[in-house]
Amino acid sequence: MQDKLIYGKTLAQDLRSRIKCEIEALTKEGKRSPALSIIIAGNDPASVYYAGLLKRAGDKDGICVDIRHLEKPSAEDVLSEIDGLNRDRGVDAVLVQLPLPEGIDKKDVFSSLDPAKDVDAQTPLNQGKILTKEAVIFPATSMGVLKILKGNNIDISGKKCVVIGRSTTVGLPAALLLMNENATVTVCHSKSRPLEKYTKEADILVVSAGKPNLIKKQHVKKDSVVIDVGTNDVDGRMVGDVDIEDVSGIAMVSPVIGGVGSLTLASLFENTLELYKKNIHGNRT
Repeated sequence: MQDKLIYGKTLAQDLRSRIKCEIEALTKEGKRSPALSIIIAGNDPASVYYAGLLKRAGDKDGICVDIRHLEKPSAEDVLSEIDGLNRDRGVDAVLVQLPLPEGIDKKDVFSSLDPAKDVDAQTPLNQGKILTKEAVIFPATSMGVLKILKGNNIDISGKKCVVIGRSTTVGLPAALLLMNENATVTVCHSKSRPLEKYTKEADILVVSAGKPNLIKKQHVKKDSVVIDVGTNDVDGRMVGDVDIEDVSGIAMVSPVIGGVGSLTLASLFENTLELYKKNIHGNRT
């Protein structure tokens, strides 16, 4: 199975090394370190785990990661936290972890976030810039998808791509990024039936459905490329949306561990660095 797996870990390490070197050069000039604040609303285990991962990685790479964990927040609590971070010139980037607790409206939250600090491109302004091809910052996971394909020398131009999932963090921006690379893209969702009708045509299949082992060999075209973005906790074990043992016999697959996830983290730090440079140089808009 080894030759059928597509990894992102080495690509992520290279990107993080470049980011670290650039930060070190700026701090040697007397600049402060980049500052990323993470808001966790509630106690979603995946959000808590990911924030801790970012904190540990930031310590290594020269990024100050501050976690604001609001365990039982009201909507007003979250909006107040965002307002304080918007006003703080020492904060370059803000990540609001999803999902949000019931009763807290995602649209209200991201509408209140300063687009100049929106590290995962979730504000209405930044979402619009993605659509109009004006964006500098893209959602980190969608960039991870593009980077793992390009970093493994997988040609995108002219290929048929199918994206399963239409979230603003993964599915829709990934589809747009692939279209920008001249792919022909189909976006599938829970109403796309039968699913294999679409997936069997894909040269490149990107899966972000949040359903463990959804994709099996009957869904996949021979010699295609399958990028698994899913992370599902099944009995204490991390499982993707793709049944990797089943699919890897006929297609190239990115694994859950060492696949897109490591590039998502690196892309988020890349976005943080971009927002930091705009802030310290006074170029925020």
